[in-house]
Amino acid sequence: MINLMEVEFSTTTEERPDWSIVTEEVDGIAQRVARKAGEQYGMTLEFEDAYQEALILLATRPSRARSAYEKGPGALYRWLAQRLRDEHLTEAKHRSKAKSWEVNQAQLEAQGY
Repeated sequence: MINLMEVEFSTTTEERPDWSIVTEEVDGIAQRVARKAGEQYGMTLEFEDAYQEALILLATRPSRARSAYEKGPGALYRWLAQRLRDEHLTEAKHRSKAKSWEVNQAQLEAQGY
């Protein structure tokens, strides 16, 4: 029987940043992922921001990135794309539902406010 009081649980992904994962090929994968994310979430994420975030993800989660990369470039692409999507999907959904100030003002005026 395992004594849960003696087991250490880590809920953080605190690894030491390791930029050595960013080789020329990995950088190219990060650029492709960023370009795709910028196209998909253009309202909330531009290419340059997505590219920076992809590089930061690689450096701050080097063991997971290496694990994905060992399975092949496609696996790393998918891993990065999923991380960027997870970070920006909620924000993109909220922004797509938001009304501009002008539209909101017109609706309030039509209602007599």
